[in-house]
Amino acid sequence: MKPIRLTMQAFGSYGKKTVIDFTKPSQNLFLITGDTGAGKTTIFDAMVFALYLSLIHISEPTRL
Repeated sequence: MKPIRLTMQAFGSYGKKTVIDFTKPSQNLFLITGDTGAGKTTIFDAMVFALYLSLIHISEPTRL
């Protein structure tokens, strides 16, 4: 799977509409970096939610 674009609004720490375009980099590698609490994990949570309409966390393995 290769993500193309992720749009989030009122999701975790992303209150306002935020669009991440994964096609902009000229490489095949996309690095998500930032300070603690900046919302990096929320990006992955949004991708999981978009695919499965559910949030699954490591701390809740029984939901798998």
